[in-house]
Amino acid sequence: MRFWIFTLLFIFAACSKNELGPESALADFINLRAGKVIDREFVLKRVSGKMLENLKNMSAENFARFANMQNIKSNSFKVLEKSCQDKKCVLTYSINYSTENENKTLFASEVKKTAEMVQIDNKWLIEEVRTIETLHESLEPINPFQ
Repeated sequence: MRFWIFTLLFIFAACSKNELGPESALADFINLRAGKVIDREFVLKRVSGKMLENLKNMSAENFARFANMQNIKSNSFKVLEKSCQDKKCVLTYSINYSTENENKTLFASEVKKTAEMVQIDNKWLIEEVRTIETLHESLEPINPFQ
């Protein structure tokens, strides 16, 4: 009997994982980018609206800068506020991350943003992101001559 209950719970958990909410979709996007260089296809699958148009029209050089997060180590992601109506949500969130170079932490940063999320075909996509506040703390002396 326990085996069947465990099996049903496992199947339910596995099936519900595919239906990410807006918070999970945003967190996945942020966490999957940290420490990597992503391609345009990765991003275009997860965005819509203004963000989709901006990224499609972005030059290869600008996209390369946007896509390269090899030196970024994500420390935390937290949704601070959520407001939803029908298939649209606005999330206010914060990200704490560190910028590293040659295994040495150079900066600790905290960024607060809002993300407009929209549900299309049962999938939550990022429609627009706005930065509210950015704080950087230099952990190494800054050399203005570099």
